[in-house]
Amino acid sequence: MKMAAERKIAVFDLDGTLVETDAANSAAYCAALRGCGCGEVSGLYGRITAGAIRAAIAGISDVEMNEIVRAKVDAYCHELWRTRLGSAADALKCVLVNRKAFEKVVLVTDSAERRAMETLQFHELTDCFDEIVCNGGVGDKFANYFDSFDTDPAACVVWENEEGKIKSAIAAGVKVENIRKVSRLCCRVHSSLMIGIRAKSFGLPDIITTSTMACRVRITGFGLSTC
Repeated sequence: MKMAAERKIAVFDLDGTLVETDAANSAAYCAALRGCGCGEVSGLYGRITAGAIRAAIAGISDVEMNEIVRAKVDAYCHELWRTRLGSAADALKCVLVNRKAFEKVVLVTDSAERRAMETLQFHELTDCFDEIVCNGGVGDKFANYFDSFDTDPAACVVWENEEGKIKSAIAAGVKVENIRKVSRLCCRVHSSLMIGIRAKSFGLPDIITTSTMACRVRITGFGLSTC
């Protein structure tokens, strides 16, 4: 008798993979800079990060940088309208439609817990996952997840957009054939225009929005996140 195929674990990245957050993240930093009295800072372009701000503002202290980061965290929720679902949203939809083929569906992100949950809640995606792992930018997110959750990396199918993260997933034991490299969207489209992608529009059984898919939030990083 033919053996049943082993069920896989679907692992999704968040930023740039499932949701495009660069515009919101950068707008939140700009608001934080203005709120902290820095005004417009030259030399900042593309995705604004704490590292980019340090490079652009000569002599900025750790105290000042931490104040900016805290203000950015508070401002992010007001910029969520700038986010949009990413290229992997369709893949998540397919995984949920074929849910029985997967042991579990997991989100593994370097984002801090607050920003990750605000993003997922805005797009009504929180209940799509059995586990949500917020690494907070500390160490390698895939290695931390596999170790902390005692998960076999060889059983995982990973959706990720960053080349460096893909290499780290492979180094941690994910099979090359189980890597799904995601291309980032370039168009600026508000997520509400992407009909049929939101979790509540999947047309799936109510199970995906009930407590039968209990979501565990795991924070493996500590301290002030600069993601």
